[in-house]
Amino acid sequence: MITNSKGENAVLISEENWNAIQETLYLNSTPGMVENILESSREPIEECVEYNEDEEW
Repeated sequence: MITNSKGENAVLISEENWNAIQETLYLNSTPGMVENILESSREPIEECVEYNEDEEW
């Protein structure tokens, strides 16, 4: 916590933490994204497939 001469507070965090916060805010602002992430987290790892960049979507 940093306090200036007027007694106002500020917070200093690492760039890595700031980027993580920004990514979280972005994901939370995308409709349905949180639900999709939570649903995916319950999927057994054995059912997951490896990403194939040559695969067409």
